Parts: sequence; C-alpha cells; structure tokens
Amino acid sequence: MKLIVLNLFLLASLASASTSNGIVTISAPGNGGTVTTPVTVTANAVAPPTCPAGIASLRLYPTAGNLLFKVSAGSFSKPFILNSGSYPNFTVQELDKCGGNSKVSISIKVTGSLPAPQAVRTWGYSNLRNNVNTAEYILTPSNVTTAKFKKLFTYPVDGYIYGQPLFVPKLTIKGVVHNVVYVATESNSVYAFDANGGGKLWQKSFGLAIPCGKIHGCGVAPNVGITATPVIDTTLGNIYVANRQFNPNTGVYSNWLHSLNLLTGTENPGSPVSIKGSVPGTGSDAVNGTVTFNHQTASDRSALLELNGVIYVAFNSFGDAHPYHGWIMGYSASNLTQLTVFNTTPNGSEGGIWNSHLASDGTYIYAVPSNGTWDAGPDWGNSYLKLSPTNSTLSIADYFTPFNTAALTFYDRDPGTGSTLLPTLPSSSFPHIMIGGGKEGRIYVVNRDNMGHFNSSCDCQIIQSIPNAVGVAANTVDLRRNESTPPYWNGNVYFSGTNDSVKRFVLNPLTSKLTTTPADHSVDVFGFPGSEPVVSANGNGSGILWAVEKGSTTSILHAYDATKLSHEFYNSNQNAARDALGISMKFAPPLVTNGKVYVGTRTSLVVYGNF
Repeated sequence: MKLIVLNLFLLASLASASTSNGIVTISAPGNGGTVTTPVTVTANAVAPPTCPAGIASLRLYPTAGNLLFKVSAGSFSKPFILNSGSYPNFTVQELDKCGGNSKVSISIKVTGSLPAPQAVRTWGYSNLRNNVNTAEYILTPSNVTTAKFKKLFTYPVDGYIYGQPLFVPKLTIKGVVHNVVYVATESNSVYAFDANGGGKLWQKSFGLAIPCGKIHGCGVAPNVGITATPVIDTTLGNIYVANRQFNPNTGVYSNWLHSLNLLTGTENPGSPVSIKGSVPGTGSDAVNGTVTFNHQTASDRSALLELNGVIYVAFNSFGDAHPYHGWIMGYSASNLTQLTVFNTTPNGSEGGIWNSHLASDGTYIYAVPSNGTWDAGPDWGNSYLKLSPTNSTLSIADYFTPFNTAALTFYDRDPGTGSTLLPTLPSSSFPHIMIGGGKEGRIYVVNRDNMGHFNSSCDCQIIQSIPNAVGVAANTVDLRRNESTPPYWNGNVYFSGTNDSVKRFVLNPLTSKLTTTPADHSVDVFGFPGSEPVVSANGNGSGILWAVEKGSTTSILHAYDATKLSHEFYNSNQNAARDALGISMKFAPPLVTNGKVYVGTRTSLVVYGNF
C-alpha cells in the first residue's frame, strides 16, 4: 500500500512540475496531467546566451501547425478554451531577436465542455459585418483535412439560397432542444433545420415569387422571392424576413416584411406588412413633388439590420431597372409599425443599396449607395454615408464621396459592393474606421469620426485609397473587379476579387492604414465575382479563412490558413465523390459555427464538419 501511495505521489508531482529545456519553461499545465477547459497556460523564456538582444515572441501550438496564441514578450499566463481530448505535442516556442528559436513540448489531456455556441442573428456575425467568428473552438487547422473533415449531410430546399444561413442554439421546439439553422429561398420559403442533422423543424412559405422573366436584368434565379439575409431577435423570439411577390392575375408586384416566431414559423400579430413609402422630391419618377417606392423595380439584397428595436430594410434594383432609387425603410421590431422612410436620391435617380450591407456601430447606421445622382445632398450616389437614427428619421451625420464619382456612375463602377466596420483600434489616431472596396478594384479606408466629404481632385482627405488593389478586369469596359465584403481578423483584412486570388492585407494598428500590396494570397484564382470570405478562429489563433469558389457546374468550398493564404488546409474537390458541394450562389457567404460549415446552394443547404 505504501508503494502505491508513493507512486501516486510521484506521478502527481511530475504532472505539476515545470517542464523546461533551459530556454523555454512551461509552468502550467503540468506534463502528463489532466486539466479542464479553459486551460490556463503559464510559460516564460530566457534569451539564449548567444542572443543578448533578447526574446522576440512566444507562441503556443496545442497541435502541430495550429498557432493558437502569439505574444511579443518573454512570458505569458493566459486561459484558453480547448476542445476535450489528448494533446500529445502541446508546444510553446520562443523566437529570439537574433533569428533563433527554441521550444518545449508537453502532453496533456483536456476534459470538460465547451461554452455554448453563440447565436448568429445577422449577416456577417454582427452589425459590424466583419464575417468573423472568433468563438469557433472545434474546427482548427489540425482537423480541417480530408482525413477528418467532410460533407456530413444535406437538406433539400425549394429554391436558390442567396442569404447567409443564421443560427440559434438550444431552442426547445415541440418539446425537444435543438441547435437551429435558418435559411430562406428565392421561392419565398423560410426553413428551420436541426443544425446537427436532425431534420427539418418547420417551413413557412409566402406568396408567389416573381418570375425572373418579369424582372429586367434579373439573372438571379428562376424566380425572385427572398434575397436579403433575414435578421433574428432572440429576445423577442422572432425572425424578420423581407420578400417580393407577384400576382399573375393582376400583374401586381409587392414587397413584404414578415415577423415569424422562431419556434414555429407562424406569423406574429400584425405580420406581414406591405413595404411602401414616399418622400418629397423632384427625382426622375416624381409625381407632383413626391417620389414613391416602386414595387416593380425595388429589390432588396442588402441584409436586414436590427438596431435599437428597429428593423431596417434597404433596396436597390436588379440590373439597374429604371426607375429606381436607394431606399431604407425602418419598422418596429415589436409590431412592424413603419418608423422610417429614407431615399438616397430624392431629387435624382439610382443610388441603390445592394451588396454593401447596412452596418452599425451601435449608434449610427452606415450605408454605401451605388452609382447614381450626387450633389452633396440630398442626392448621395457613390457615397459612404453615416446616418443618425433619431426621432424616427435617418439624417446625414457625415459622408465620404470618391473624387471620381462621375466616372464611377458613367461606367457602373460604384463603391457600393461591400464594406465592413472595424472594432475600435485603441492605439491609433483613427480608432474608428470603415474599410470597403469598389468595382474598379480600389480599396477605401475611411475615418468614421471624420469621413472627409468630397475632394474633386483626389481621395487624399480619407485615411487611405489604394487603386487597382483587388481583382482583374475581364476587359477594358467591364471593370467589375471587386464585389465582396472584406472580413477583418487579428490585424488582417481579406479581399476576394474577380479573376483574382484571395488577398490578405495587413493593418497597421497605429496608423489604421493597410499595406498597399497584399502580404500573401491564395494559389487558387476565383472567377466572377470572387467570393464572400469568412474567417473562423479561437480568439486571435487557429484562424481559417473559408471561401466558396463559384462554378457553372459545381462550386468548391476552400479552407485556407488565415495567416498564410498560400497554405490550403482543405477543399471539397479533394474528395469530390464524397464532398461535392453543388452550385453555390454569388455574394452568399457560408456560415461557420459550432464545428460545422453551412453552405447554401441552388437546391439545398450543404453541411460540412468533422467525423
């Protein structure tokens, strides 16, 4: 008995002892131990005798090739959320300022449950529209490979899925707890599926969608019903959906906003409401000094936005079918009472809001109208707008308009193709910025605190304007080089342009400027219109960039190292017989959450994950 107790004591001492190679020391967790997530890691390093300059950084790799944490210091003590399992090569590495490196490894076992997955209630994971999930603890660079990652299951749907799937965990539906993924189709249906493969939970269908032949310049789908990504309010328990309908008997077009119960799909009291409105103006379609919302030409691609209890829906026109304007309509989330009607070009025309989704920093709303009339107000074509939502109105708080706005309108090379708000950069003289790109391939970095207005000779009043940065023009006339929204993660901004690789630009946190050339790029080249990339990560580590390469007969899901895009972890064509995706939609990003990747196609929702 004494021998057994002694052996147990020795094992416990070994598990709690520091592990060191003389340069790098891991004080916790102990080698050979079992720990519960979150795991606190304590490590330090001393400079080798050959390098008096000292330590440059310490890096943590829970598994080979999976950089979870990096710090420019000689020590750290920090908790990390790790999936349960064995980690036989848990490594801390130091890099010194003389170009050398050293590392030490331990073996640990992690137990315990991960935090509950976060709800994804809106396009891009938040109103900032970053398209980044920093709470993805399951998918890592080590397990997104053809040996461990595959297509798990597919849910058939009745039409094209253009919106990003949305996700709410732990909902009780018909007495059973489900993680739920929501999608909407161009055939005017909304679906709630069990996110883990447990089948369809409910389906809600609206009136007849508009046949594409009834829409000038459509080219979207055989019919057009729900294009914009819905928005979810988990407090009220509702999902809000905007759709278009057509009555073949009367020839009447209509636009509707629905409030559906998350658990059942049933319409809430007062739902749906007809989307309509008018504003004073002398625009191209004004009648007696009034511009009226046109149901036949108005279409909504920009994702719905909820801010302070108001649901906002933005409109453009497919194929620039005239007459049209950019419209923003605001409705009460509780009862769908209309609160706001805003027109981007009341005294002119065009200025639609399409692939640059309405965004918000919690106080202001940001919109980027496309090509259209501009006169520094009230007409705002080709402008970055900062809108103040007060007293049931939207008023212009600030704006930026590119110097070449007239040419952008004439050649249809507008900047309204995708923009993102960055979180606060505390060390920068410009802590609040907005980054976007236009069809001509230019990147704009705009100071949200002072957007710069208009300078007829240059864009030099904004933080940065980088011409010809993204995309490759198909010819000298059609310069649709960029139509994507750039994700921001861990100091990196990613663009995916037409006929171009996915590019990673690095942000300087002191100046808020990007590198003028990409730090690296994917080997793969994406055709028109590029992709809508998404980044999943565990905080500032384990970064994976996901991009769907659209094809005419099949599309490909790619997973790249978010810190080195030339390194591809996985793509769905590596084992096409098992993982083939189908045909995806342009401008439609995947959803990555809780260890799975959800991709909408023409006929189904396709789900990938570990096995």
